[in-house]
Amino acid sequence: MTPLPDDPNRVNVTYRVTEKQQVRVDEVLLLGNKRTRSSLLKKTANITPETPLSGGALLTGESKLHDLGVFDWANVEPRRPIADQDNEDVLVKVHEAGNKEISYGFGLEVARRGGNLPSGTITLPGLPPVTGGAPNFTAAEKTFVSPRGSIGYTRYNVRGLAETASVSALIARLDQRVLATYTQPHFRGSSWSSLYSASIERTTENPTFAARLAEGSWQLEKPLNKDKTRRIQLRYRFRRTVLSNLLIPGLVLPEDQRLRLSTLSATWIRDTRDKPLDASRGFYETLDLGITPKFLGSNANFARFLGQASYYKPFGKTIWANRITLGLAKSFGSSSDVPTSERFFSGGETTLRGFPINGAGPQRTVPACSNPNDPATCVNLQVPVGGNQLFIFNSEFRFPLGIKEGLGAAVFYDGGNVYGPIGVSHFIRDYTNTVGVGLRYATPVGPIRIDIGRNLNPVTGVKATQFYITVWWLFSSHSASQATPYSAARDSTLMY
Repeated sequence: MTPLPDDPNRVNVTYRVTEKQQVRVDEVLLLGNKRTRSSLLKKTANITPETPLSGGALLTGESKLHDLGVFDWANVEPRRPIADQDNEDVLVKVHEAGNKEISYGFGLEVARRGGNLPSGTITLPGLPPVTGGAPNFTAAEKTFVSPRGSIGYTRYNVRGLAETASVSALIARLDQRVLATYTQPHFRGSSWSSLYSASIERTTENPTFAARLAEGSWQLEKPLNKDKTRRIQLRYRFRRTVLSNLLIPGLVLPEDQRLRLSTLSATWIRDTRDKPLDASRGFYETLDLGITPKFLGSNANFARFLGQASYYKPFGKTIWANRITLGLAKSFGSSSDVPTSERFFSGGETTLRGFPINGAGPQRTVPACSNPNDPATCVNLQVPVGGNQLFIFNSEFRFPLGIKEGLGAAVFYDGGNVYGPIGVSHFIRDYTNTVGVGLRYATPVGPIRIDIGRNLNPVTGVKATQFYITVWWLFSSHSASQATPYSAARDSTLMY
């Protein structure tokens, strides 16, 4: 390397290549690990003696060490520059980050609970939101004043194996919650990663009900190919929900007020998108199959399948985005039906834009009365029943308008519905078609979407034209869609 005589900021670089020279790894030397086990460093860096020394392998090993999340920096390199030697040592150098973290917060909470129920949405744990509200329904008003505090503790690199343990708690008068998690990047030294989690909560924040919730889960995940575009997840999940003090008795069916679900499930994922949060090309596919039997402690016997396939294709600056979703749920054995929380729901900005939120599929009417003896205090709520079959097809063309940077438009089609029973006849008879247009504007916090959808097969009592304003791309990884069972919405990922 020699500098140019007329420009000291530029140099001539001369490469000397010796053909057929192959340098092999002599020894792998570990430096800087105090808490981290040497076995983890060797397994992660994946550089072994007597193998050919590869620059790509060194960079890959260094990247994987960074991915463990327990080092400030990591470096994998030959001990000496490669010249004419046949063997060379490899240095794996790391600097361990701090392994403890405490977070906390305190405050004073003044909560006015009761009065008129909102005219927007009533949300119950594990069940779909009920829209429409009950503006004529009033509950006893009361103001609660109490301290509110939260504390969390996280321990990194547990056992020197890059495992992470965390526990957090929220304490307030109307809401108490505890959450604990434990992650393992290499379950029992294998290529599987694992996540344990457990949580309990008691809440009376909503004046229409009180809830006690408990949940525990264990998940294993493994990539199926070198590029990690395909992976599989195995999961066990237990949930217990107890709802009480219901001011609108018919809002929740008796069998859903005390519910235990113990589920074994498996998920296959394929993701070849160029940008997961703003894809312009590639595929995203998921297949999820779960079984919830009574012999594992559940209230009901049922099985559930949810499959999805998304496809993106660019045409110049225009992007054609598509998604197909199919869901099936079926009871078996001594159970006659699937619990409401595990059925499918649809309608809204991320599924069928010609329906209000959860407005697709079967509904039931529930009267909400402040005074059951006075009909004037009653208002009817439309409560989603859910269905055992779901089919949705979405197709959208997105294109820039050329007026302002980041401003675009879209035309879309949404087809399908939620069906009570499983069957072809219901699928054909109740299939709906929605067409619409929208605007898209990119902002630092994500794109703002404005959509207007027109249902070509309107339902009696439901407006055929719906209007939505949302932030983020349609069916991105941040949209746990109403097309999933609500008890699973937190761990579902629907991409479009």
